[in-house]
Amino acid sequence: MLAKGIRSLSTPIKVCVRNKATGIKILSVSNDLLPYKGKVATNKSVKVELKAGLSYSWCSCGLSTQQPFCDGSHRATGVTDVKPITFQVEKSGSYRLCNCKQTDSRPLCDGKHKAVDPTPAHAESSRMVAFGDSSSAVYNGVAHKLGYKPKNGGFQ
Repeated sequence: MLAKGIRSLSTPIKVCVRNKATGIKILSVSNDLLPYKGKVATNKSVKVELKAGLSYSWCSCGLSTQQPFCDGSHRATGVTDVKPITFQVEKSGSYRLCNCKQTDSRPLCDGKHKAVDPTPAHAESSRMVAFGDSSSAVYNGVAHKLGYKPKNGGFQ
């Protein structure tokens, strides 16, 4: 009975099938399993020469100044939970590494950058500001209760 329980504990609970990159061995599997993607660094891939047997850390957060490789920018407190993908290539040669960070075949480019919206994330924020006069529904509601006064066509 006990041997049966031990045998079942030695079998893997979950098998990783996420990595679709061929010719790449992911060394940091737990980082590759994170369900979220990083910030877009650029909307195109980067062609780099990689050597077999060497380990590389691909930036998956998009904050590195050494793109497409990690420089540790993700370590700052409260910046991101995304960690670099450490990998090795099976053959030396030229590889296209993803720089939009949206790829499903990390760290290789799969063309997802073609579908990334080029509009900066902060561009929509000015559209969400409520403008109006003191007779508007916004002023009579929350803005009035918070003590905001109409000024220059908006609330200050």
